[in-house]
Amino acid sequence: MQIYGQNFKTNIILGTSGYPSPKVLLNCIKILKTEMVTVSVRRLNDADDNSFFKLIKKSKCTILPNTAGCLSAQEAIVTAEMARELFETDLIKLEVIEDDLTLKPSIKNTIKATESLIKKGFKVLPYTTDDFKFTKTLESLGCEVIMPWGSQIGSGRGLENPEKLMKIREEMPNLTLIIDAGIGRISHVCQAFEMGYDGILLNTAISKANYPEEFAHALKLSLEAVTKSISSGLIPKRNFATPSTTMIGIPFKR
Repeated sequence: MQIYGQNFKTNIILGTSGYPSPKVLLNCIKILKTEMVTVSVRRLNDADDNSFFKLIKKSKCTILPNTAGCLSAQEAIVTAEMARELFETDLIKLEVIEDDLTLKPSIKNTIKATESLIKKGFKVLPYTTDDFKFTKTLESLGCEVIMPWGSQIGSGRGLENPEKLMKIREEMPNLTLIIDAGIGRISHVCQAFEMGYDGILLNTAISKANYPEEFAHALKLSLEAVTKSISSGLIPKRNFATPSTTMIGIPFKR
């Protein structure tokens, strides 16, 4: 998986919130050999900052700061600038939502913030819906990575509109596309990779599982399986039946 010229051996990005303990988070990172984790700048508090930074450094992962919780373009821009100072990186996962209920990405404010941040030298990874025009506009602004949702954050509903996600993949062959939000099952992850997506960002599916480390182990196995199956050469989908047994030599068949 390539993110703004940086190559990652693993294609799973982990969120870092909601785990039962720091030890469980680190174990999940280790199990999946994750190389990038997201950190929400707005959700850090002074009492926990130092210990949390030490924890993330211990993981040796690349930090992808995000602007989770921002409701306006200006709020997201200021948060991104804070993140650049805190983490000394130009990478920013841009989240600008419409409201606190649906957590749906705001098209207008995401585009506005993206345009401004790119001019400021940021490498923007915008969180979007599966709206093709939305993602196409962000590509035209210079985004090399786009992160469409599968469904609403934390919903666990998976890829609700696979046709729309396929269109984005087919029309943007040169971009790194990462499914962000909605993942709840191992099957959702496999489906995304079979559709040609480059990576998955997930948090709730692991952190809120009854046994997060067991889910991480299962995910690791599924990644190995889906990678092998794709490399084997999947048969194309057809709109008609195709017999698996030859008709040659069957009596009365021409």
